[in-house]
Amino acid sequence: MQFESIVIRVFDVDFMLFDLVLAGLWILLLYKKRLVIPLVFGLFGILVNFIVDYCYWYSILGIRTVEGLPIWMSPLGFFVYFSITYGMIQYSYVQVMFMRRPDQPRTERGNRIKWSLFLFSGWLAIGLLSNIFPINDSKVTVARVMTDQRITEVYAVIAEYALLALLALKNKFELSPRRILYIFLVGIFVHFSMEITLFLAGMRASSVFDIIFNSVFEFNTGAPILYLMMFVLIPYIEKHKMRSPQGFPIESSTD
Repeated sequence: MQFESIVIRVFDVDFMLFDLVLAGLWILLLYKKRLVIPLVFGLFGILVNFIVDYCYWYSILGIRTVEGLPIWMSPLGFFVYFSITYGMIQYSYVQVMFMRRPDQPRTERGNRIKWSLFLFSGWLAIGLLSNIFPINDSKVTVARVMTDQRITEVYAVIAEYALLALLALKNKFELSPRRILYIFLVGIFVHFSMEITLFLAGMRASSVFDIIFNSVFEFNTGAPILYLMMFVLIPYIEKHKMRSPQGFPIESSTD
């Protein structure tokens, strides 16, 4: 069983500048809001994205390609940039969505809405700004041939959510059917936001099938793992009294 699939994005060189600015603002806001756990997971996301994108897809499998880079940027440099922007934002965002304030439900809901709006509007804005301002309109084309990877992604998502269901039956990790559905929807939203904002800005040259498939499956290959990792990381950080320079406490765990 295979799905013919080549995922492509074409963007101006100056898009990378706007993308880095957005990532910088995102990190600054996380720091200002004292969201230590999301920041830690964002750093973890940078590492994971680099290993998958550059080390595995680009260097080993050869299914990731990049063309049209400016002379001052190597493929290695590009994938460092690529990992920083999407790794930090996506991985930290899902942790913001998983964290909870059971004693302040309205604040919790408001925070989730605000971060979701920031995520979506920020990604859309940088794509549109790149189109409007002709700082450097040289085209960069990034593609990955996912034909042989699609079925693996499907199996991974099924296996991971089956694991969550099993853990829910055993009353582990605060899981319930509603909670599992929430994790799944967060995984869809974070990737759909990237896909649709690229599409609206004219940068995503993929089929409707690829956009839908990517949105449903790609980030959900890791969302359950990220959820479970919190139950390991948060106690570890609290044990070592990890605090900001101002001494702010760790935000609470999951929803």
